[in-house]
Amino acid sequence: MKRFFPGRMIRIGSFALLSVVMVLTLHAFDSQYLRKSKPERLYFPSGLFLKESSLGFREVNADYLWFQFIQYYGSYAKGFNNFKHFELLIDGITTLDPHFVEAYHFASLVSWSDLGKPYESINILKRGILQNPDTARLPFQIGMIYHAVAHDFPRAEFWFKEAASCSDATDLERRFAAYSSYRTGNNLGSLDLWYELYNTTDQPGMKKLAEKMINLIQEKVEPGSSDVSSNTPMIPSGA
Repeated sequence: MKRFFPGRMIRIGSFALLSVVMVLTLHAFDSQYLRKSKPERLYFPSGLFLKESSLGFREVNADYLWFQFIQYYGSYAKGFNNFKHFELLIDGITTLDPHFVEAYHFASLVSWSDLGKPYESINILKRGILQNPDTARLPFQIGMIYHAVAHDFPRAEFWFKEAASCSDATDLERRFAAYSSYRTGNNLGSLDLWYELYNTTDQPGMKKLAEKMINLIQEKVEPGSSDVSSNTPMIPSGA
């Protein structure tokens, strides 16, 4: 016969209680908006409280809260709520599971594209990078915001390079890092990055693009310029 020890029962009870609180609060968020009544302060556990009270169920609670968040976002997209508690929910999810990379990534996308807050989006991503420093998706997203929204190309170059240096970086991150350096006039840095891409990619199309850019940069730079190394050979066409 399986025995249930007091500690295990306490953890299960805490998980059940937190689940009920989260469900009722999220339902109240939507109901309050639909009634169009005067906003009242609703109780939702802070991320720190959730973390301390989950007692071994942190990832489970984070996953559950994430599914509720997706439904909450869907209701917002249909006009059923004002998404007022977006930051509170994301704080709860990422405090419970700080390595939930998708939560940071999606939240930043929502903050940038739906709420029109690109710099708040960057802050969300930076919080994710502190917990997941070797994940390319997060710094790459910051680079995209600086490049496409803020048009701050030097900062975009920095973050694309950060993404390209991560262990899970792909051809995408390396290509944007190389191009952003070229875009800011950093010919030597761009040349090195295009060479790295040329030597590491197994995609013929990407290798051909890297070859084209290497030759373009070397032809653009004057002979003897400090912007290009004298011992860097040009890649023969078709190599």
